[in-house]
Formats: sequence, C-alpha cells, structure tokens
Amino acid sequence: MLVAFCLPLQAQAGRLEQIKARGYLNCGFKPGLQGFSLLFPDAGPFGLDADICRAVSVAILGGYRPLGFIEVKSFQDLKTNPDIDLAVRRLSWTLTREGADGLIFGPITFYDGQGFLVPKASGITTALQLDGKRICVDPGESWAGNLIRYVKANNLKADVIVTAGPEDSQRRLFSGKCDAYSADKSMLGAVRASEKHVDDSIILGDEISKEPLAPIMREGDDQFFQIVRWTIFAMIEAEELGVTSKNIDAKLGSDDPDVMRLLGKIPGNGKALGLSEDWAYQVIKAIGNYGEMFSRHVGADSEIKLDRGRNNLWTNGGLMYAPPLR
Repeated sequence: MLVAFCLPLQAQAGRLEQIKARGYLNCGFKPGLQGFSLLFPDAGPFGLDADICRAVSVAILGGYRPLGFIEVKSFQDLKTNPDIDLAVRRLSWTLTREGADGLIFGPITFYDGQGFLVPKASGITTALQLDGKRICVDPGESWAGNLIRYVKANNLKADVIVTAGPEDSQRRLFSGKCDAYSADKSMLGAVRASEKHVDDSIILGDEISKEPLAPIMREGDDQFFQIVRWTIFAMIEAEELGVTSKNIDAKLGSDDPDVMRLLGKIPGNGKALGLSEDWAYQVIKAIGNYGEMFSRHVGADSEIKLDRGRNNLWTNGGLMYAPPLR
C-alpha cells in the first residue's frame, strides 16, 4: 500500500498536471466497510470506493498503478487537506455538503437508502410489519431521525432504540434484543456478510431515505471534474454496450460506432478530456464495467450479495444512465 503525502506543486498547476507530475492519484477514503473500503496491509484498500479511485487513476495515467490513499475520517478532513485529489468514502450527495467550502460531487456511483435488517425466522417481509417491534438504530448520521419520522408517518407503535453504535446494534439484533436493525442498505449488506448471517437474515425491500453516494472533489478545476465524471460514465456505458474486461480486446474489432468511440477507435473523446484516446479502454480493461465492479464487491459475486435495484442500468429498470460518449 502506498500512503502518500506530498508538498503542493505550483499553484497554477491544475489537478491533472499535479497528478501526472506526482505519478499517482491521492484518493481520500474511509476504511472499514466490507464491499466498499476494506484495508488490507499488503494490497491496500479493496472495494467499490477504491475501484472508483483506481478507475480515475487509470484514465489519467494509464495502466493499473499504485494509488496514494489518505484516510478521511470526517468531512472536515477533505476540506482542509489539499493533497487529496478525490474522495470516495460513501458520502451522500447533499446540498449543504456541495453548497459550501468549494466542494463539488461527481456522478452517483451507488444509490443507497436506509433500510432494515431482520432475522429470516421472524417472518417479517415489509417495514410495516415492524409495528410493535424493537428497532435498533445507530447514533450519528441521520439514521435515528429518518427512522423516527418513518415510524410517526406510518403510525407504527415501534420501540426505537438508539444504541451506542454499530457493534452494539448488531449484538442486540443477533442476540434477539432487537427485532430489526435500521441503517443504510450498503452497511446492512456488509453487516449481514461479516456476521455470517447471510442465510438467516434478510434486508427488507423498503427504503426510508435517499442516499445517493458520489465521489467529491474541489471546485475550480473543470478538466479534472470532467475526467472523473466521464470515467464513471464510461464504465456505465460499457455495461450497456456489453463491453467487459474479459471481451474488450475482441470488441476492438466491433463496427458499432458507440463501441468504437468508447474504446478510442474513433478518436475525439480523449482529446476532449486531455487524455489518450484509449483512456476508456484502459479503464475497462483494468477495472471492468460498472456491472462487473458492482458484482465483484457488493453484488452476486461477493459475500454481500445486494440486489442491483436502483443501481441497475436504466434499460433494466434501474437509475444507472450515461450520457452519450460522443
């Protein structure tokens, strides 16, 4: 793992030039959540958040290179540390986070929402069946407030128990002291997998909040913002076009103009971003398309096994949609 802290480069240098001169991208992240940002001593962070950073690095520098990972414990860390090029740490895109301090969000990489984890043996299949039940919720974020509003709006006589934190909530749920645990579904999926309760607990389909997770960077560098944005869009477009990390070399022979533009066979996209014409080819070859990344870390091929839901392509009833890459 490369953890890098570097001296600021010339003030007039844009973020893209700084990254190229440095030779690596500094990614702000928060370790600890399976599927998004687990930290391994020998391999560095692993998960969907880490792969978003790696994809941007590949787009800029080409090839799969080491990253500089800087831990971002709070939103304040991002605002005060200029060495962080890009932060990807399960941050919900909100007005007050983007509207102050010169920060701006990129495209949504994961549509999250607060939900409920319950024992399968309980027979509970919808949140409305939690009437009269004990619901554990962690302090912090906005989980308790969301839950209390939902309970009141639906006239549920549930006992909302604000615990000491995630570990306390999990102990209470799996020891029978709570009937349900409410948190973001991304977190619930990681809890279910890490606690080895994949087969005897379920995540209900209900969601009681909107939590669009997106990478965040600083305002004022349009070129770098565009590179982050179109790197994510390229991964979504690749899935829609059926281009994967496994078949991408064969797809170089495609006569589909959209595939040819995506892979740089029809030039123009790279020049528009200040990148090589094969930047998207490099990203997909190294990281995969969005569906591959989702499946590997949080979907069918992972221990978490979250449904795609809103994170499916728009053609499959989801919200993942890329503007045309032309």
